[in-house]
Amino acid sequence: MARALPKEEEAFEPETPDFTIVTGLSGAGRSEVANALEDLGYFVVDNLPPSLMPKMVELAVVPGQEIKHIALVVDVRGGTYFDQVSEALRDLARRGIEYRIVFLTASDDVLIRRFEATKRKHPLADRVLDGISKERAVLESLREAADLVIDTSNMTVHELRDRVVASFSAQ
Repeated sequence: MARALPKEEEAFEPETPDFTIVTGLSGAGRSEVANALEDLGYFVVDNLPPSLMPKMVELAVVPGQEIKHIALVVDVRGGTYFDQVSEALRDLARRGIEYRIVFLTASDDVLIRRFEATKRKHPLADRVLDGISKERAVLESLREAADLVIDTSNMTVHELRDRVVASFSAQ
């Protein structure tokens, strides 16, 4: 004889998590935004291949382990994976999963200064300015689709963090 499920299991309807995609130019503050979101209770995944975005949402609604807030940091370091972002976003939309895109930008001069200060190479080119130009072109469609664009050119790390907290803490 089959055993009846307890009422709470029968009634379980997974709640779709609050899903945020953080992207933008290298040096514009993605890591700082990710850290601020983590402090607000978001489950943050950095550099996950975009094709795994829908799977990430599925895993977030396992009964008894629901994750309420997810932030996925997407950047051009993902190489060919980055080309899959548009398809992954269409897949999320087809599944009825709502998401928001936060796009971080800064002026070329500021980005160059930040790269020089860290002595890091741009992920797309040997010359920083060439890399920034390529990156702007690759990210243009995401910038246009963004729900929130933050220009960090004139912001300190603390001001960026305050902006994120103000934008996300009420959720």
